[in-house]
Amino acid sequence: MEMNPREVPGYFGLLARNANFRRLWLGQVVSFFGDWFKMIALYTMVQKITDSTLAISGVMVGAMLPVFLVIPIAGPIVDRFDRRKVMLITDVARAVLALGLIAAHWLESLPLLYAVLSMMVAFSGIFIPARTAIIPQVTSEEELPVAMALSGGTWSVMLAFGAAVGGVVTATVGIDGALLMDSASYLLSFAILWRLPPLRPRVDHASDTSAGLLAGFVYLWRKPYLAMLLCVKPAMGLLSAGNTMMPIYGNGVFAVGGPLYIGLLYSTRGIGALIGSMGVRRVVGDAPETLRGLIGPSFLVMVAGLWIASVSPNMGVAGLGFLLIALGQGVAWVFSGTLAQMASDQEYRGRIFSLEFGVMTLVASVSSLGGGAAVDWGLATVREVVGVTALLVVGPALLGFIAVMALKRVGWVVDRTGKVPSITVAAEFEGDAPGHT
Repeated sequence: MEMNPREVPGYFGLLARNANFRRLWLGQVVSFFGDWFKMIALYTMVQKITDSTLAISGVMVGAMLPVFLVIPIAGPIVDRFDRRKVMLITDVARAVLALGLIAAHWLESLPLLYAVLSMMVAFSGIFIPARTAIIPQVTSEEELPVAMALSGGTWSVMLAFGAAVGGVVTATVGIDGALLMDSASYLLSFAILWRLPPLRPRVDHASDTSAGLLAGFVYLWRKPYLAMLLCVKPAMGLLSAGNTMMPIYGNGVFAVGGPLYIGLLYSTRGIGALIGSMGVRRVVGDAPETLRGLIGPSFLVMVAGLWIASVSPNMGVAGLGFLLIALGQGVAWVFSGTLAQMASDQEYRGRIFSLEFGVMTLVASVSSLGGGAAVDWGLATVREVVGVTALLVVGPALLGFIAVMALKRVGWVVDRTGKVPSITVAAEFEGDAPGHT
């Protein structure tokens, strides 16, 4: 039976009825799976070359900081050119560069590893905002919250499954095999995304100065509600100091360890993120006021997880802590992302989501380096770094509560005529009402 276009579909229903989103999602599945093969292999490679915690933090930084550095070009590219072509080009580039990581392994060269990884991530810094900006282009207003939750949940599933399988593969067939699979995953993603239609921004900015990065800043300046939502993910970057310690927990903190245990810890993190990104939404629904109200509490869940991990007596309790951290992250990531999609216009999404993701990676890179350096220089133990990270994350949790209280004080009007309501905010936020474009 054909689904009513106004009916909110389930996850499987969305994939069944929307072919273009299904292709976008399948490409995400394949590339994420390869990414987690790669990260487990890289952590194992670094620990094989050196026992430096700072060197492991360097992998985390190489996997994040280049996204910030490409902000000036990434957003304008995504908002100027066909987003489908942008994704295809970056997939091919990353497939080729992944082979360079094998050369770094053969040479046991950390500088080469960091350089190649940074170039790959720079292309990801263009690919990811393009994919994010495409989601509202291939979904209806009713489908958008479901699509955002499914996209976040996909990252979680691939983290759990890819990390676990990556740990087994790296332990059995070696680092080179895992890296070859990563390269192949980008080519498979290319083949899937090839079938998408052209996906240009709604307005052709080919000769328009409004396609520049500065225009994106002006756009956000006029939309404080949207700017506030885009601060959530950068605040989550503080967690990276604690998350960087996960490979050490898997191979160094307890009596047992190795690639398999690193993969298992990442798998528990993936399960937590899956619950947070997809499971919680199924319980609480898609009402914007509910999504906003749960962002602050999600940070408190992260704090609880960090504290549990910092005092964990064994691998099992540590896994529970990392699961809770990821659960809170999943809620904050999906809910803030859904609200930001609703509150933004299509022709600006490349720039604002590139800025959001880039600033998040900058914060995460500084946090990771700080945690790794503290351990290497004898300023703190691995557990103490995780504990201090918990204290740092209390700040964003409190700010989340204050922001929701402030919005309630200003007041908003909720349009309840549809299954997925839109919001018209009060005078202080005039012009910031979310709308599907």
